[in-house]
Amino acid sequence: MLEPKSEASRLLGLRLRERRLALGFNQESVALLAGLNVSNYARIDRGHGNPTMYTLIRLAAVLQLELSELVTGLALEQLPPTRDSYIAIEFRRSQNATANRRPGLGQAAGLTP
Repeated sequence: MLEPKSEASRLLGLRLRERRLALGFNQESVALLAGLNVSNYARIDRGHGNPTMYTLIRLAAVLQLELSELVTGLALEQLPPTRDSYIAIEFRRSQNATANRRPGLGQAAGLTP
């Protein structure tokens, strides 16, 4: 069996599956009620999918949950690595460092807080 894409995917799938089973639904029922393809929902339920925000909202509604209950506690460290491992905060820091070396440029470019 395939490993989950990430720890975040695994935890999301676990939360969905536990709630689905507590409500007595099968994967097909949840998928149909949420307007999803059954095989796509099954991948998410097993921790292998990467659902969009819209999909998460639909699933939360079908499973009578708040969206926050599905994503609470998921952190950056639980995501798979990015292609170049350069994340937004590092970009922001480099932009601020560059702006600080050139007086006045950071404010003109709107890069300083």
